[in-house]
Amino acid sequence: MLQPIGHTSPHHGKALFIAKVIACLVAISAAMWPGLSGGFIFDDFANFVDAPAMHVHSWDWQSWHQVWVWSQESINRPLAMFSYALNYALGGSTFGFKAANLVIHLINTVLLAMFSKRLLTIGWKASPDKESLDSGRVATWALILATAWALHPLQVSAVMYVVQRMELLGFTFTLLALRAYWSARQRQIAGGRAWPYLALSVVAMAVGYGAKETCILIPGYALLLEITLLHFQADQQSTRRNWKFFYALGCVLAALLFMFYLIPHYTSEQAYALRGYTAWERTLTQLRVLSLYIGWCVVPLTGTMRFYYDNYAVSTGWLSPNTTLAGGLFLLSLVIMAFAARKRRPLLALGIGWFFMAHLLTSSPIPLELAFEHRNYPALFGILLALTDLIWMATRRANPKLPALLATICLVSFGFLTVLRAATWGKPVQLAVTLAEENPGSPRASYDLANLYMQLSMKGTRPALLNKAVSELERGMALPNSSPLPEQALLLLAAVGKVQLQQAWWDSLLHKLKTRPFGPQEANALRALMSARINNDADVDVHRLQEACALALKQLPWSPGLYINYAELASHSLHDPELAIQQWQQALILIRGDLAYEKQIAGYLIDAHRLQEAAGVMDFTEKMEPSMARDKSWHALRMKLQAAQKKVTVIQTEKHP
Repeated sequence: MLQPIGHTSPHHGKALFIAKVIACLVAISAAMWPGLSGGFIFDDFANFVDAPAMHVHSWDWQSWHQVWVWSQESINRPLAMFSYALNYALGGSTFGFKAANLVIHLINTVLLAMFSKRLLTIGWKASPDKESLDSGRVATWALILATAWALHPLQVSAVMYVVQRMELLGFTFTLLALRAYWSARQRQIAGGRAWPYLALSVVAMAVGYGAKETCILIPGYALLLEITLLHFQADQQSTRRNWKFFYALGCVLAALLFMFYLIPHYTSEQAYALRGYTAWERTLTQLRVLSLYIGWCVVPLTGTMRFYYDNYAVSTGWLSPNTTLAGGLFLLSLVIMAFAARKRRPLLALGIGWFFMAHLLTSSPIPLELAFEHRNYPALFGILLALTDLIWMATRRANPKLPALLATICLVSFGFLTVLRAATWGKPVQLAVTLAEENPGSPRASYDLANLYMQLSMKGTRPALLNKAVSELERGMALPNSSPLPEQALLLLAAVGKVQLQQAWWDSLLHKLKTRPFGPQEANALRALMSARINNDADVDVHRLQEACALALKQLPWSPGLYINYAELASHSLHDPELAIQQWQQALILIRGDLAYEKQIAGYLIDAHRLQEAAGVMDFTEKMEPSMARDKSWHALRMKLQAAQKKVTVIQTEKHP
């Protein structure tokens, strides 16, 4: 049938929209593409680069089982861990890792555009301007919103920082769960069957939890949808009451969990032993951090986004610094605005609420680091949704070209800044230099640059960079709140004969172990020095190293790992089995009740022919837990030890009859 002149057929309109979607995805890919040639950075190494279990090169069951075991022992995010292992199985190039992140980001963009269309349609349905609710126009607004989110320069670090695939995948399943929830509620409102979609929502949340724990916020997002857009509607009054009861009960349970588990468990002195601030100080600091995040979302100047925030000032009081109170008042004003606008401007209220919900875990008293850019990966959508609603409200009666012009300016600006930032991320040396120059007070940025200089000099490609590495390490070790990592690197360079040893490096390292909280960086520094000495890879001063172990144990006397490392040092390098036995015993006290681990220690010592230590460990274990003497596998270990002791006695008798 012929169409009237000026009329667009549904098929043509659909094809045109698909073309727009493809064009947006191509634009996003083009903007991010320069970053794909970059390298790994920071937590990439701890989570999979330096984890042999993750380097899967075959498809046998044992290799993938090792990935599962590593995930359970380290970060307990199996879905993300298996995705990294899959990258290794398919080649393991850094390009492949980053390209996989980009693909997930593009999928999230499509999911977000589809989800946004549903939100905008409901949120703008009360508009007196009925033409603005044309389905095609709303879909275009939703696509622009999702594209702005994906093109935002703040997303570069989330996508190109490979370990944040956890964040990307977590948001994928958050969107899938919310879309299923939305479909369930729409069917429920229309009187249809909803439970299959509700079940899908729960499944998506459970699977997404394997990527990142932030998926537990999905019910919180769903509650925001109910408060602002859905209003607990249903075809039956009883169903409406049930939903209200369900969410009321959920809020009560969440409050009880917060008060009686999260606060006591995560704000204790022991929980914050690895941090240089208290739970209250962290909470106060988040008032400034969240305000900073909003600034990034609205005005994403690349110079203000520095990736490393280890030198971010801690708020010790409402006026220390005074921006703490200002940040708190600003955030409070947003909450009041959202509450006041929840009926007239539900999308504005939803956007503000979405931002706060996305940060509910990472800005809570949980002892996490103060600030990270990638935490805004889901939260950015809330700010952009609120801005979209304000722009729509301000331009709905204006010339139709005005919103298109604003959208073009926004997308082109975001794309330009993203290309610049992605280009920096695509060149490891340029990235390291840029991060150190833009944030000269960051110990991590300094160490990252020095470490890169060391790697290049050790490979023989640029040996002159070793002097730059040493200079940067010495600068970094003097920075306020610097970890012992620079001293550890300098001591290892001296131990392998690359530079001349300076005793000031040891003095500085020991001073930091004595005065700083013993966190992950301190543990990594000490572990690297001990491993080099124990494995005879470097001639590290064993007595200064012993002093370092003693200082670490004063800070963390409840760490069995530290006692075990000290026992290894005492046995391998100090050749003092009695001292080693003392450390094993302290570790056994701390792990008491973990029978499998106790057996593992005894078996390890027997297999390593450290029979005196094995006997000391087994005797002490039986004193703590007499029931062990009746355990069959423990008895087998005891027999194995006795056989090894007899064999040693025979050999010694033959040598000295």
